[in-house]
Amino acid sequence: MKRISRRNFLKAMGISATALTLAACGGSSSSTAAGTAGSTAASAGATGEPKAGGTLRLCYSSPIATPGYTPRATGNAAIYYLTLSYESLTSYDAEGNMIPNLATEWDVNTDELSITWTLREGVNFADGEPFNAEAVKRNIEEYQANNRTETANIASCEVIDDTHIKMMMAEPNSSTLESVGFFVYYMSPKALENPSSLDAATCGTGPFQLSEFENNAYAIYTKNENYWKEGLPYLDSVEVTLVTESSTANTAFQANEYDMYWVGLANPTILQQLDGAGIYVKEDNQNGMGVESLGLIPNSAIDGPWADARVRRALCYAIDVDAINAAFLMGMAQMTDQWAVPGSVTYNDSLNHFTYDPEKAKSLLAEAGYADGFTTNIVTISGMSDMLTAIANMLDEVGIHCNIQQVDGATNNQYMKDGTWEGLMLHFATIAPDLGLYMGRHLDKNGAYYAKGIQHPDKEMELLEEIRRCMDPDEKHKLEKELQAAIYDAEDGSCLFGRVLYVNKSSMYKYDYVIDDHATEAFTACWDLSACWLNK
Repeated sequence: MKRISRRNFLKAMGISATALTLAACGGSSSSTAAGTAGSTAASAGATGEPKAGGTLRLCYSSPIATPGYTPRATGNAAIYYLTLSYESLTSYDAEGNMIPNLATEWDVNTDELSITWTLREGVNFADGEPFNAEAVKRNIEEYQANNRTETANIASCEVIDDTHIKMMMAEPNSSTLESVGFFVYYMSPKALENPSSLDAATCGTGPFQLSEFENNAYAIYTKNENYWKEGLPYLDSVEVTLVTESSTANTAFQANEYDMYWVGLANPTILQQLDGAGIYVKEDNQNGMGVESLGLIPNSAIDGPWADARVRRALCYAIDVDAINAAFLMGMAQMTDQWAVPGSVTYNDSLNHFTYDPEKAKSLLAEAGYADGFTTNIVTISGMSDMLTAIANMLDEVGIHCNIQQVDGATNNQYMKDGTWEGLMLHFATIAPDLGLYMGRHLDKNGAYYAKGIQHPDKEMELLEEIRRCMDPDEKHKLEKELQAAIYDAEDGSCLFGRVLYVNKSSMYKYDYVIDDHATEAFTACWDLSACWLNK
């Protein structure tokens, strides 16, 4: 019987710190004074003993429709909300390695196809219910009932005792450990007796619990007095305010109405303003774990032009991504053309790369029977319309005439989940190296994101299955590059995910009195405020 310890298993699967650190993004998460790297502004607040009390105010641009029922909370943006109240079995350290959280140990038996978890003792949910093996089993079943791909490979859960549970895998899958370990957020079994009670409330083991919530407006979290980490949290509360208009958010942050401000790459002017001020601390994810790309994804599941791969390839030839980067992102974006960044272990250098070629796009459209063009939609959220208007003009030149359809965040998330958008929509994708896990959440027929709006060709699905079954890291990376070519090759790729525009880097700005927030450490949208404090 072959057993692998948790650390050795990660190394064997090629998801150690070395593999997770993308060559294009070296180092760990950084925290410097914006515009004045190395100045005392970044470290001035880090002196003295932690102080209890106070409210941390975050200005954020992404909403969450269901803050308490975790199986329905999809997308990396939701993790900022979830991790305030909920916790998973594992987390990540600054180098991207999986580390204990609600589980203290795990044992993977590759012969038996099982994962046995040792659970942390002395942990209770906010309602006083114990966190134990029965609670883990109940949550796994809840995620499976919601068709979450993260738990699809768990055939059964055997409760050994309160602190030990064995999960049997349905088949060999090198992604299951990370998938189940990090992406399941545990809710109180008592609360799950009435899931609707979590529509606007939370009941987890995390440091804060939701006390007030208004959809598309704000979420207020207060200190969990029963939190299992002794003496924590230091903060009394956390207020997350949704501000989708970037100039309004920027003005409010600089007036100190907020302590922290999340800024996406789509707002390069604001990034330059904040960097130039030289008085704010800027935190960036630097280790490559959970890097996100932004693209345009066609709905190929609906009968029409986008169901033809030639039309999807025409889309990719018609967009001048370098011009978009220069005009709207001040040349600040890192570019990629597949589900990886150049230099990473799963990036395929040898495929045929797309170039800006409108004539090639027209030829492909004519070949597909659309020589006279067609009309479609581009679904977008607020703040992206200028860039998408420029892209629409490029597409119009080749005969793809676009109506820009702006929707609110909740509608956008619903489209992403149920696949009912028509035409094109923004595609946000976590492009960490393990394609079996991260691409699988979009490509699998039961995937959590976008999957119901795309086709599922046999070749791509067979490669995805091979990747998941492969337990040899070198062979797995070879298969992952084959999958990149099957989808992204400019000559014959299926282009299921449309055109990748750029790597969607985001930054967290804060005042230097905010200490130990871990806002961008290890995973793009993973933070831990349990030990955060305000030195003011």
